Amino acid sequence: MINPSPMKRFFTLCVGLCSFAVFGQTLPYTSISSIQYVSATDLANCNDTSAYLGDTVMTYGIVVTPGDRSEVASGSVQGGHRPFLFIVDTVAQGAAGAWRGMEVMGVYTNAQGQLLPIPNIEFLIPGDLVKVVGRVGVYNNGNQLETIDANSIQVMGSRPVPTPAQITVGDLNDPLRVNILTTGEQWENSFVEFNNVTVTEVIPFSGNRISFNVVDGNGNKINVSDRFLAQKLPSWQTVNPYSPQSTGSFVTPVPGTFYSSLKGVVRHDGNGCLVGSGSRGYELNPFDSTHYIIAYAPPYISNFERDPMVPTPNQSVDLVCNITDFDGTVDSVFVYYSADTSLLPTQFTKMNMTLAAGSTDEYEATLPNQALGTLVRYYILAWDNEGNASYYPTTPVGQAQPNVDYYTVRQNGAIIQDLQFTLSSNGNSPYMGQNVTVKGIVTASTKQHDLGFLYIQDAGGGPWSGIWCVGSGITQFFREEEVVVSGTVEEYYGMTRLNVASISKTGNRMLPVASVVNPSDSAEKYGYAWEQWEGCYVRLEDPAQQKLHIAQTNLGFGDYAVSNTPGAGYWNRALVLAGRQSATSFSSLYVQLVTNAAYDTLDGNMEVSPIVVSDTMNMDAVEGICFYGFSNYRVLPRNNDDFIGINITLDTTDLPKSTVGILHPDALQVRAYPNPSREQIVLEAEEGASYRLMDALGRPVAEGRLTENRTALSVAHLGRGTYFLRVEKEGKVQVLRVALID
Repeated sequence: MINPSPMKRFFTLCVGLCSFAVFGQTLPYTSISSIQYVSATDLANCNDTSAYLGDTVMTYGIVVTPGDRSEVASGSVQGGHRPFLFIVDTVAQGAAGAWRGMEVMGVYTNAQGQLLPIPNIEFLIPGDLVKVVGRVGVYNNGNQLETIDANSIQVMGSRPVPTPAQITVGDLNDPLRVNILTTGEQWENSFVEFNNVTVTEVIPFSGNRISFNVVDGNGNKINVSDRFLAQKLPSWQTVNPYSPQSTGSFVTPVPGTFYSSLKGVVRHDGNGCLVGSGSRGYELNPFDSTHYIIAYAPPYISNFERDPMVPTPNQSVDLVCNITDFDGTVDSVFVYYSADTSLLPTQFTKMNMTLAAGSTDEYEATLPNQALGTLVRYYILAWDNEGNASYYPTTPVGQAQPNVDYYTVRQNGAIIQDLQFTLSSNGNSPYMGQNVTVKGIVTASTKQHDLGFLYIQDAGGGPWSGIWCVGSGITQFFREEEVVVSGTVEEYYGMTRLNVASISKTGNRMLPVASVVNPSDSAEKYGYAWEQWEGCYVRLEDPAQQKLHIAQTNLGFGDYAVSNTPGAGYWNRALVLAGRQSATSFSSLYVQLVTNAAYDTLDGNMEVSPIVVSDTMNMDAVEGICFYGFSNYRVLPRNNDDFIGINITLDTTDLPKSTVGILHPDALQVRAYPNPSREQIVLEAEEGASYRLMDALGRPVAEGRLTENRTALSVAHLGRGTYFLRVEKEGKVQVLRVALID
């Protein structure tokens, strides 16, 4: 679309001059510098709050970022796009300087309570002089002006296009990416330029987005993020209706890439001047493709393919990728692989990757076939003629061991565990973006009196066994039914899910197995240990059969917590969420226990009468689906029946039942006791069944075969904690969780 002329934009957006009437009064002019300024004393005390926070102000600024290049998706804004601008103070004709930048959130709330974009905000271009009326707000410690109605932004004329301030990464963050308020806050929301920085780590997320970290010569670190079109990948479908492109086009940098110049606007994701908060500190957001000036880069590895994705024991695996070099030539390429899970990546077997016949950049290698159930890990290392190295998967600069890709050898294709099991620190599926087909048992459905969302898991349950299914055709299925699902593996803000292309019933039916998780055990939570339960049907239960209590009644956004200890803190409690269904919340409307009675009609209409949770409530166990979102794992009860032995009366539910057959070929009857145990576990199963006892990381600690229908396993030498007992015979399988205690 062609932008309208400056005169047309002037008459479209401009409705007033020099002052602005709001709520019956005329607002005086307040400069951006005044709004942004914070005293040195406050900054030294880690306080960056604006003196105008909460006030409605009128200010003037010069547009820095084009309105058609912002790219922030939002389910709460009409149209799905949340537009925003960065402007600079008019002092010195918009020259860069301390305290002069401001972010403007370009949405307002109408009389019906709907969030709408400011009309024609996408037509604003760098150099436009605008008058803005907004409420001074804050998001993650970053100041922003929140517009109040459709006329909050008015074009008043034009000025020279703003240019960046020359600063260093060390002005903003330290080597641990902790924000340095005393020197960094003055550049919040400003257009800046860094020189001579190196990419250390590439961070993919949400399936189609990318950010990366760079450091300066002193190791100070900043995240480079993607709020603009300039850093959107080709897989991104643009949400700005006036975007000049339908998809992104950014090429992901390789760790080790050296930028002689990197520009963008600074946003603040405040981390409280402390290490370990999880926030990014100050971050940089480039908004034009010219903002990335590469001096040199390692080889670029792209278009990687593995065939077959899930091999059988009789199949070798072909690896193919394209490798090019930005500033020279590719010197050598190797693949390193291992079927031994005890080896470090630097100990893997080394194999040359060779150029495909007739190609100048396509490299290939073949990994040998392996036994059924083998986990095969591998990575690719490429060198250029200047001694620069790059890896697939990408590996941060300076990391001692390379990251690895991996697959498990199966007889009949992937299982859900393969999609969920991850060796990645970010929890992403190794099959992200791939089309797969899996079989599973429905653990939650879209039917009345159920969760409202479809989940399936492998027969027998266990760690990594469950997954969320979205897409079309998912409403015809009931709990306990076995289904075959084909679709694309996605990461939804850290939650692995399957976007369904086709789904059908097999005619089999099986009771799903709940994996028992101790909500009061810090070891269950430490280091994202709950990642193994993401998408799974779980049962929160104390191993010593103590009652669970409502430990925290309202942790915000509908979350409350359960523990065997009243008032338990973060490491000894589990979150529970109910009564909310919105663009960002996916819990059941058939669960009465909620944090606030307002959820009766807020974020969906509850189908049962709300009961506000109290610390007087206790229960034997809580069942539901484990969900990850907003940096927390939580359990979503499917309906009131998932509260086992609770000390209050809840409505009973009439869950629709499946009419398909009840016998399942994969069912296996297994019993293990005592559970929890100290010295010995008695295992009862069919004679000839094989068993494997695994620790929480899936490593075998005992295995064997039953010569009769009962055997005793000694566990006295094992440490306390959670273990998993997998029993299998003739394709039938069952996985039980067992707890070992002191």
